[in-house]
Amino acid sequence: MIVQADRVVVRRAEAADNAARCELFARVAMDTDIGLSVRRDPDFDALYRLQSSVWESVVVERDGGVEGMGTVVVRDGYVGGRPTRVGYLGDLRLSRPVQGMMLLDRFFGGLLEDARDRLGCELFLTSVIASNKRAVRALTAQTRRSRSAGRPVYTPLGEFDIRSLHLLLPRFGGRSPFVVRRAREADIPALARMLDTDGRRRPFGFVLTEAELRRRLRDWPGLRIDSFLLAESPTGVLLGCLALWDAALVKRTMVTAYRGAMRHVRLAHDVAAALLGRARLPAPGAGEPLRYQYVTHQTIPSGDPRVLRALLEHGYRDARSAGMGYHFLSACAPRGSTLEAAFHGFTATNLAARLFVVSLPGVDVSDVAPPRAWPGFEMALV
Repeated sequence: MIVQADRVVVRRAEAADNAARCELFARVAMDTDIGLSVRRDPDFDALYRLQSSVWESVVVERDGGVEGMGTVVVRDGYVGGRPTRVGYLGDLRLSRPVQGMMLLDRFFGGLLEDARDRLGCELFLTSVIASNKRAVRALTAQTRRSRSAGRPVYTPLGEFDIRSLHLLLPRFGGRSPFVVRRAREADIPALARMLDTDGRRRPFGFVLTEAELRRRLRDWPGLRIDSFLLAESPTGVLLGCLALWDAALVKRTMVTAYRGAMRHVRLAHDVAAALLGRARLPAPGAGEPLRYQYVTHQTIPSGDPRVLRALLEHGYRDARSAGMGYHFLSACAPRGSTLEAAFHGFTATNLAARLFVVSLPGVDVSDVAPPRAWPGFEMALV
């Protein structure tokens, strides 16, 4: 698809656009209390390749330069317990020269309709940083103009915190009724069954068969079977898991600014870091990335916060002693979840975000998300 209007060309991205997309993504920082520039060089598509073999990116050219972009990734997922094709809409960036040109009203509906028809996917998931009020308003507001333009509809699905567990203080943990250990090769079949069963009960849940888990262990750089921590009962019953993963080989996050409350967070963190011999947070524009591990593949079928607590305590100690100078662990913490109590007592900062189902006008999404069912969403992949 190629659309041209007012010195603007909207078209599918090509391999030759890789450098320009990397540059745009780094240049257009996320506008929150902490300014973040995400670096995806040398291969912008590497992150998509970890998720699926099916994705498409669109670029917006103005006067021959790439000034905007967005991507849809399509994968196998569960909706209502049944396998289907689901999508994720992400990496939307518009530079100043093309902001205010009504691009969403002019092109978004047609692009999503085209993707639906060719990729066989009708339901899409997306996330938006809550403090980025301009983006929330631009994407989700239903106006007469957006309705007449056939703009896609954003239906709220849930709220969560991007929770940073600062690795400053040593934690010794208390007595736990659970046994936490690293996974071994022999655990893969049982681990995959638990992950897939859990995914089946979630809207947009991941289809995580044994073959898919082995693919992830092969293709995600640095993810190994012993990256997984398993929580078991004293009799060896598998109760939950998570995996710590450093995504630095496919994306790196640089700080461009600390604003508002984040200025105080940085000051307190760095004072404590100096006293404890830990890594300070990088200065804006210093060219040093934030160093952290994602909490991925988090699965607690029972919803018992004590199970997650035992896993987090073990993971925290591992990350803090890893010798990599990690600043924090990054976890997805759904608001209102029974698992919230697992995080109590950790030194943490939160960045609020929201999840939406995105659909074309007229698509019924009322049955997509059963009450209190958190979607299949892997924060490390967005």
